Amino acid sequence: MTYKLEMLEEFDTRRSMEEAFDYIVDFSRIDEWDHTILSAEKVSDGAIGLGSRFDLVFSMGPRKIPISYEITEFEYPQRAVLTGTSANFVAVDTVSLRNTSDGSHLDWRAELEFTGLSAKIIPLLEKKIKVGGAQTIRDLKTALEDDFEPPALGSLRSLADKLILPGVLSFTRFGYQNARKGWRPVTASIKDKHAVITGATSGLGLSTAMQLAHRGARLTLVARDKAKAQGVAKDITKRTGNANIKIEVAELSSMAQVADLAGRLLSDGKAIDILVNNAGALLNPRQETDEGLEKSFALLLLGPFLLTEKLQPLLAKSVAARVINVSSGGMYAKRISLSNIESTKGEYSGSEAYARAKRGLVITGEQWAEEWAKDGITVHNMHPGWAYTPGVVTGLPEFTRVTRRVLRTADQ
Repeated sequence: MTYKLEMLEEFDTRRSMEEAFDYIVDFSRIDEWDHTILSAEKVSDGAIGLGSRFDLVFSMGPRKIPISYEITEFEYPQRAVLTGTSANFVAVDTVSLRNTSDGSHLDWRAELEFTGLSAKIIPLLEKKIKVGGAQTIRDLKTALEDDFEPPALGSLRSLADKLILPGVLSFTRFGYQNARKGWRPVTASIKDKHAVITGATSGLGLSTAMQLAHRGARLTLVARDKAKAQGVAKDITKRTGNANIKIEVAELSSMAQVADLAGRLLSDGKAIDILVNNAGALLNPRQETDEGLEKSFALLLLGPFLLTEKLQPLLAKSVAARVINVSSGGMYAKRISLSNIESTKGEYSGSEAYARAKRGLVITGEQWAEEWAKDGITVHNMHPGWAYTPGVVTGLPEFTRVTRRVLRTADQ
């Protein structure tokens, strides 16, 4: 026994056909606008196109139902057919787009065929399913408009931050899962935007590079190890189909190498749309560079300061550049001491030196945000939470052992 159900929806959007198509057919992001989807992941290699596959988990009441989707027809950027299979039904979603005077028009056809026991139950739920489907497409339209209020801490989260311990708990994967419920879709295209990422060969930097490449950005990966960076670039291209990746080799604790790196990028002349100051390490015992600088200070504060200052002209060339400083929760417990900024006094602690340098980077970011706003440059200081990364495992082995079960993934 089978039962078939069909739904048709349409709407206009200010998005171009290309932007709308890129976002909609990327079912790894469907959970941003379809709230019946608990998780979504692209499981095939290469750029999104014919044959791309996605694994979804669909919520039907208390049940969690796995669905495997594949793009079975693909005519960029006018039409795509995505076919989903599950234990008790097959879904065929046809997305069609055409230009309008101020954007594009979307037609969505969903055809579902149920088998077994589901074929007997679905007729009783058909009206509810169609109402839910219509709401999902309205949510997609809202997502494409991307006209949301800026994010803000609610009163409870603000209080949690002030009380320290509840705020610290938000650094874990549970904090990520809770915060994610309030996230809004970000549908603006970053295709061909130029992103420079430091520390891009592992952990948070690698995850950032993979996500930006997946969305079509042009990448400049800054790393110490050329061979490792080449391997990472090859893997990113394999996974995403994006070959617009350039490698720059530099040791960011060396101010001479930072200056040379900036000089090469300035000579190249390409505008920088996104700069991610991510490179870092937690160092024990105290070390000094060949230039006589304490290495944590050099790598975590002076290096990104010098690089960002020198790249300001390329950031200003962008229409709306973003600088993202990756900080750390450790800074909450440490003041910056200008008289001991290179940790020359008292007993050295790598974690304390790390925390002070990260606080310094946040202070610097606040100054840049104020000074560079007139140039259209936005500066963000962000704390990624406690994540299970090679840097954390190496730098904080005991912390990792105790907290492993609650740490976030690099992607989170």
